[in-house]
Amino acid sequence: MSGFIDELEANARGRFVRWDSALWRELLEGPVAKLGQALAASRGAPAKSEELLRGYLKLGAEAIGLGYLYPASAGRQNFFTLAWSDLLPRMLADVREAERAGVLAQLWNLGENLESAPPWVQRIFCRVGAELTSLTDIEARLRDTASMAMEPPKTKLGNKTQPFFVHLAAEDSRFLPGAVHFLAPTVLCVHDRHRKASGGREAATQGLWLTDGAPMRLGAMGCRETPEVTREQTPGLTWLTWHDARVDEWFATAVNDWRAAGTLPTSQFVVVLVPS
Repeated sequence: MSGFIDELEANARGRFVRWDSALWRELLEGPVAKLGQALAASRGAPAKSEELLRGYLKLGAEAIGLGYLYPASAGRQNFFTLAWSDLLPRMLADVREAERAGVLAQLWNLGENLESAPPWVQRIFCRVGAELTSLTDIEARLRDTASMAMEPPKTKLGNKTQPFFVHLAAEDSRFLPGAVHFLAPTVLCVHDRHRKASGGREAATQGLWLTDGAPMRLGAMGCRETPEVTREQTPGLTWLTWHDARVDEWFATAVNDWRAAGTLPTSQFVVVLVPS
């Protein structure tokens, strides 16, 4: 396929001002080679495997030109980079041959749509995607993820709650939790107490997805809001101050109908409450 690859690169170089030759070589030497080997080992029809690999290459070139694909050295990740650099090379060959092209298109569409989504949505899909072990029924599973992240949970926060203490130093050793606010019914944004936005620089923030079980850390959120320090209360938060030795007072709290959360004056932990 060397002739096809050379022609594809030449066309992309002419079309895109942002064309990155080094990233193209990185794609060819790593993910493309891995996907090609996996497709060959799957013993599918050679013609169909080659057509699929050509489609993957065409979309990969488009992604480099549009800035969707990041090099490994960038130190950042989006869902598209995760899909093209890891998920597809590692698992596409395990999908039924008749469904592979559809999966390729689904991941392209999702990755492209997420480029214009709020940062916290991108974070959730990156974290959920990194834990995938199969691409079978991927569209339905990712649709469920979107529904869980954006729609209110069925169960509201009542008097019976389950607390979780989440150590945010695991993501950022310097992080000192301060003001908190909800970006969605189950998505919490925590702002660093001292590293605030200034001079065009984003504030230090971290996100938590408060599912029904243990919260999922989302990492840096890129949040540009400047929330006030609030101290809203619920019976569950009040109970903790009286009965849990780890909590004697709150630095900041935030509450909605489904979840509650609080930060502590001298701790890197965030306390969250979900229905029990």
